[in-house]
Amino acid sequence: MLARVLIWLTAVAVLARSRAAARRALYRPASAPGLRRGSPLRGGAPLAALGLLLGACAPVLSAAPVAAAQADTAPQARSITTSTAPAGDPAAPPAATDQASGLAVQVGYASWYGPNFAGRLTSNGEIFDPSKLTAAHLTLPFGTLVKVTNLVNGESVVVRINDRGPYKDGRIIDLSRAAAAALGMEKMGGAQVRLEPLSLPDGVVRLGVGADLHGYQVLSRFHRIGQLLVLSRRSGADAVVVRVVGNDVPSSTGADVLVPQSLYDRIGSQAHVQDR
Repeated sequence: MLARVLIWLTAVAVLARSRAAARRALYRPASAPGLRRGSPLRGGAPLAALGLLLGACAPVLSAAPVAAAQADTAPQARSITTSTAPAGDPAAPPAATDQASGLAVQVGYASWYGPNFAGRLTSNGEIFDPSKLTAAHLTLPFGTLVKVTNLVNGESVVVRINDRGPYKDGRIIDLSRAAAAALGMEKMGGAQVRLEPLSLPDGVVRLGVGADLHGYQVLSRFHRIGQLLVLSRRSGADAVVVRVVGNDVPSSTGADVLVPQSLYDRIGSQAHVQDR
C-alpha cells in the first residue's frame, strides 16, 4: 500500500512539472525549433504521467495462473516404448534327420562308378550292374533307399545302397551310371548332392504297383519266394494275406513290395508286414 502511495505522489509531481513546462512553452520565442508562438505542446509528458498514475492504481496480476493455464492447454508429449530383440543372428536350425531312423540328411560331393566295375561283386554280394539305380555309402545299411538330389540342377533319383564307399576324401556317395545319368551328372563326373534316407519304422514297407501281378501275388525285395505275408494299413486295418512270387523289385519304383493295383488302392503306399 505504501508503494502505491509513493508512486501516486511521484506521478502528481511529474504532472505538475509538465504543466509548468507547457505554460512556458506558450511564450517561447518563435525561433525555438519545432514550435510556433502560441502553439500547444506536442510532447508526451502528460500522457506518460497519466500512464504511471493508472499503472499505480491498477491491480498487480500474478504470472502463475497464466503459466498454469498454458501448461493445461499444451499438448502432452507421447511416450512410445519399443521392444527390441537381442542383437545377433538367429540360432542355426539343428541338422535335419529322418524321424523314423535318426539317419542324418547329408550334403556333399557325389561321384559315380567307372565302366571297369561292371560285373564285379558289391559289398553285399550282388553283381554290380551299372544300368540299375544303386549306390555305395560308407555307413548306411544295405538295402536303404536314399533320395539323391543334384543341388546344381535340382534333379533327383532314388537309389538303393548295395556297396561300401567311396573311399576318397570329400565324397559321400558313389552312384551307378544309371543314377548319375538320371541326375544329369554323367558327363560332369560328379556334383554337389543332398542325401535323404527314406527309412521307415520296423515292420513297415513301401508298396508299389506291379503291372503283371494279379489277385494276392506280390514281389518282395526282402522275403523268399513262396512265403506268405500279412499286409495291412499302418493303422492295422484291412489286413490281407499275400504270397511272394518273386524278388525282382526295380529300384526305380522306390518300393519294397510290389502288389496288384487293387491291393494298392485298398492298403495305400505303406503297409505293416508280418510273416504268416
